[in-house]
Order: sequence, then C-alpha cells, then structure tokens
Amino acid sequence: MSPIVVRYAARAVQRRQFSLLNSMRNAGRAMEAHPFERLPINQRPASPDYAKMFKRVGSQALFFFPGFAVILGWPFAAQAVFDGRL
Repeated sequence: MSPIVVRYAARAVQRRQFSLLNSMRNAGRAMEAHPFERLPINQRPASPDYAKMFKRVGSQALFFFPGFAVILGWPFAAQAVFDGRL
C-alpha cells in the first residue's frame, strides 16, 4: 500500500465528522427513561429526608448570599471607600 493511501486512511479513522443530528439524537437518548429507573408497583416510595435537605440548602445559602452581596455590592463599597477621590 502506498504511503499516501495509508496516511489518508489513518486520518479518516482518527477524525470523525461532527453531526448536529447525531449529537441531538444522543442527547435525546440520554434523557430516555431506562428500565432500571422505573419504580416498582408493590414497593412504597422512600420517605423524604427533610433534615438532610434543609442542611444542604442551609449550607448552600451560607455561601450564596454573602457571595451574592459581594458580587452586587462591590460598587457601593468602592464608592464609600474612595468617596470621590479617585
């Protein structure tokens, strides 16, 4: 086999063409319900763990609200610190 043919064959194997349709189809397949995700009829659903949920939300709020205040409040802090002297 000639080196040119080998080179083109190797490039064809290494590089796959991007297809938007294939990407959309794969995304749709990823969202499909699978048999192992179905809930059985004869089993009661698990009771919610509210303590764990409130703990998670509370720990997220401890970082979210101060971070939100810093991101949105830095112009007011800069105005107070520099007081028009810049």
